Order: sequence, then C-alpha cells, then structure tokens
Amino acid sequence: AIRCWTHRKELFEFLRQLKILWETANSNNFVTDSILETVLFAKSLKNYLTYTCIALAVSYGFPAYIVLGSHLIFYRDQYFFNLSIIIYPVDYPFVIDSYGVYFMCLLFEQIAELLAIVYWLCGDALFIQLTTHVCVQCRILVNRLHDINKINIASCEENNKELTDIIFRHHQLYLHICWLQKFFSPIAFFVTLINGANLCFSLYRVDGEINEQNWSNLLINVLHLVAVLGQTILYCKYADTLAEKFEEISYAVYYSNWSHCDKKFKTMMVMIIRRAQKRYQFTIYGIITLNLSQFTR
Repeated sequence: AIRCWTHRKELFEFLRQLKILWETANSNNFVTDSILETVLFAKSLKNYLTYTCIALAVSYGFPAYIVLGSHLIFYRDQYFFNLSIIIYPVDYPFVIDSYGVYFMCLLFEQIAELLAIVYWLCGDALFIQLTTHVCVQCRILVNRLHDINKINIASCEENNKELTDIIFRHHQLYLHICWLQKFFSPIAFFVTLINGANLCFSLYRVDGEINEQNWSNLLINVLHLVAVLGQTILYCKYADTLAEKFEEISYAVYYSNWSHCDKKFKTMMVMIIRRAQKRYQFTIYGIITLNLSQFTR
C-alpha cells in the first residue's frame, strides 16, 4: 500500500498507457478470443482472491465480536466479561484488566488485519492484473508479426508502416516491463523474505503437531502452509509467464515473412531482431530471479 501510494502518479500513468494499448488493439481487431479469455481469467482470479481475503479476514476476527456482542445483548446486567478473548492468539506484555485496554487491543489487531488485506490486494491482485495485461500486449505483438506480409494486397509502404509501429510497440513494451520490475521489486523482495521464513516456521509447526497428534492445530498450520506456498507460486508463475511471452516476440521476428521484402524493411527487421535477442528475466533488484524453476530448486 505504501509503495502504491508513493508511486501513485507513475502507477496511474502506467494504467493509462495500458488502457490506451488495449483500446488501440481492440479497435484494430487485434484482440482474439484466446486473448480475451486470458484477460477474463485473470479478472476472475483477482475477484476470487479479493473475496477470499476478505472472507478469511472477517471469519478470523469475527469470533471476538460475536462473543462481545452476545455479552452486550444477552448478559448486559453481568459485570463479568472474559477480557482475554481477542482476535490474535498473542500474549501482550501487560495485563488486560479494563475495557479501555481491551478495546485498544482490539483496535490494534483490527488495524493489523486490515493492513493484511491491503497487503494481499495491493500486492498479489495488482501483480496478477498488470502482468496479465503486459503479457496480452506481447501476444498481440506476436500475432502482428506472424501476420505481417501475409496480405498480398498490402504495399511495401504499408508493410514498412506496420513494422515501424511494431518496433515502437516492442520498445514501449520493454519499457513497461522494466517499470513493472522496478515497481514490484521491493514488494516481491518482502514477499520472498516473509514467505521463506513462514515456510520454515510452518513446516516446523506441522512436524510438531504431527508428533503431538494435535489434529485441530495441524489443520490450521497446514492451511497456513498452503496459503504461503500458493502466494509464492502465484508470483513465480506470473513472472515466468511474462518472461516467456516477451521471449516469444524474438521467435515471431525470426519466423515472420520478411526474406523477400525490400532493403528498408529488412533493415528495420534487423533492428527489432537485435533488440529482441536480449533475454528477459523478472529479477528482484537483479539478485533473485523470480520464476518457477528457481522456486523448485
């Protein structure tokens, strides 16, 4: 959330450029059914992730409010209330012996829960949406390269104009990917460190619960372990897909129908070939490569 707020102008400008690219591609009939399915799948996954995060957060903090509400409604005349019923199973370094301290602890835990929701939505959901739309633009560029020179009625001037626009879009996509990597580097770095520590602690807790045969706590720790693994795999998968889709542009350049074209067209093809030869990998500050093969090592 802090990253999104401090870079909100750049983020809004990036979203505006993606909107222009999508509208331009749609108006020129570059959006195929498979591309549309990819976008709709990412949208549904984002919605599912959003609803799941909100539902888990509400269900996690709801029991404390149920106990408090039932006490105020049905046992209002009783002065006794268990002040140890809070949201998180933590031990505070002070005694909760008054309603003021109790509500302050509840407020603190509720803010922490809201920040956790914002962390999931501003990190994971935004990463899914942005990487998907950049991948879609890469696929559109690949389709345009495959179709170039296939229409016999197109003149050399029209082909040169089409290739000039493709070269410009390719450079624009490369800048978008570089900005995307720069923007998400601190977020992905934080996720990598936190999830690495969480995986170690969760595996340790799962092993301990199995040895103690505490099956109720085992289920909780297994669900937490699956959630941490799922979040890590999500980042690696979409970063890996982005690298693959951008690399497909280089293959599309090589296999496009350009050998019989004029010298100007071939010169422009050499320009985009040299630029497309640069292999891209989504890295975190140039240190950690974020992909599925790196995750499984």
